[in-house]
Formats: sequence, structure tokens, C-alpha cells
Amino acid sequence: MEKQICYKAIGIIFTPFITPENIPVQNIGANRIKATIKIFDEFDSGLKDLEGFSHIILLYHLHLVEHF
Repeated sequence: MEKQICYKAIGIIFTPFITPENIPVQNIGANRIKATIKIFDEFDSGLKDLEGFSHIILLYHLHLVEHF
């Protein structure tokens, strides 16, 4: 039986990369690249006490990528 996984975006990551072709394949290629994360207002409460952590994990969807 096939099961479908659905997810809902809780925010947007803004980077200087305009097209998928410009995105580095390895994370070392993005060293010192700044990005901004905008969490949608309805999910703001989920950020409570976040400053107490040293790291966060982001799951993201590259919406412009057509082929892998």
C-alpha cells in the first residue's frame, strides 16, 4: 500500500542564490554565505526558548529544482 507524505511550509529561507544552478553542491561551497529565515507568524510560538540551543535543524524543499 502506497502512503503519501504531506508537509506544510512554516517559513521561507532567503539566500543570495537566484537559480538552482548557482547553489553549491557541497556545503563547503556555501561557506560564509548569509541567509535569512522568515517563519510565518502563525508558527512564531514554536520559536519560544530557541536561543537556549546551540544548533537547529532545518528541513527544506528546493522548489525550483526539477531534476535530481
